[in-house]
Amino acid sequence: MSLRLRILIAIGLVLASGAGLGLALAGWHARQWLREELVSAQDSGRLEVTRAFAGLPNAGSAPLDLTALIADFDGNRHLQALLIGPDGRVLAASHPEPASAPPDWFFALVGQRIAPARLPAPGAGGEVVELRPVYADDMAALWAEFLDLTLVLAVALVGGAVLVFVVVGRALAPLRAVGGVLPRIGAGDYAARAPEEGPPELAALGRSVNEMAGRLAAMRERNRTLEEQMLTLQDEERADIARDLHDEIGPHLFAANVDASMAATLIGAGRPEAALEQVRAITTAIGHMQRLVRDILVRLRPPQLAELGLSSAILDLVAFWSARRPDLAFETRLPDDADRLPDAVQGTLYRIVQESLSNAVRHGAPKTVRIVVERTGGTARVEVVNDGAPNDAQGPRGFGLTGMAERVAAAGGSLTAGPAPDGCWRVAATMPAPAASETRDEAA
Repeated sequence: MSLRLRILIAIGLVLASGAGLGLALAGWHARQWLREELVSAQDSGRLEVTRAFAGLPNAGSAPLDLTALIADFDGNRHLQALLIGPDGRVLAASHPEPASAPPDWFFALVGQRIAPARLPAPGAGGEVVELRPVYADDMAALWAEFLDLTLVLAVALVGGAVLVFVVVGRALAPLRAVGGVLPRIGAGDYAARAPEEGPPELAALGRSVNEMAGRLAAMRERNRTLEEQMLTLQDEERADIARDLHDEIGPHLFAANVDASMAATLIGAGRPEAALEQVRAITTAIGHMQRLVRDILVRLRPPQLAELGLSSAILDLVAFWSARRPDLAFETRLPDDADRLPDAVQGTLYRIVQESLSNAVRHGAPKTVRIVVERTGGTARVEVVNDGAPNDAQGPRGFGLTGMAERVAAAGGSLTAGPAPDGCWRVAATMPAPAASETRDEAA
């Protein structure tokens, strides 16, 4: 069931309940009015009969006078007068004003039975004048008013329902438009826009949806840029490694192959001393290739981080720069469980500290460097602050800062770098850091 129909049904139920309550209240008042009207008419008729009894000249003329008294009630809307003899027979009866009777169910709801008034006639004849309430005329008037009231309420109910249907439909039109836009946004069409119109609440909803679509579009563009940069960096890194393998290891492998062939030839010719020189040349070439391979591995992953863990690797960096800058004071605050962070997070944190220390020493001329690594829940945070005066070399976003920002963004975090309010240079990064066990479970 649509929201529009639900609102219409709810308002229709309220209107119908109000109309029913109004009819019930009107019926209760009509019932009271009818009783008061008939009782008042009966009291008036009793007073009239009493006065007529007092004006009778003598008992001998009583029957004729009583018949005339009964005839005085002809055409009365509320009462019928009857003259009843001692034996119970009706000697005379008035003729009330004719009226059409309402339905029996309406009389059962509104009508009231009022006992007739019996007034004994003076004299020895034993006649009785009985005044009976006449319901037909008053009930017909109430029935007509009931029909009019019902018609007015029905017209008001139908008209109100139509008005509510139209008004609610127009008010909810922006909501339907938003409902049509959201699936498109969910499918990746971030250019879709919802109308910012209608009631203030729906207009605000439309603005929020459009802002969300804009942010998603910007995020997708940023992710595309980062992916392109990552691919470029990967290609550059692969090309660099390929050049090293081709320019450095390739020639030495070729030389080692030539030396091995020469050594075999010399040994076959019975010249072991010359063959030994070729073996030494092979050993030298292999040692050179081992150093090159080690250098490539260091570029791919810091050996300190792989062997010692994050905390020890950061302390090793501090020791490296302390030996070269004895005048530089280092402050470190590292968590106890830093080594239990996922490997990718440890690598990113280490590279940020490494680059920040290098920039601080080379460009900032600091006296104190503070390194803080924190882990709160599922988030890791690193901060490197140096008190060196930020100069133009440290301020612009060069390759180092760009590389750090890309690393952090790839890890789903954020990085800020720049002058702090206290005049220091501050690099801070925050990124998701689930437990290493959770990462292994997800990988499994």
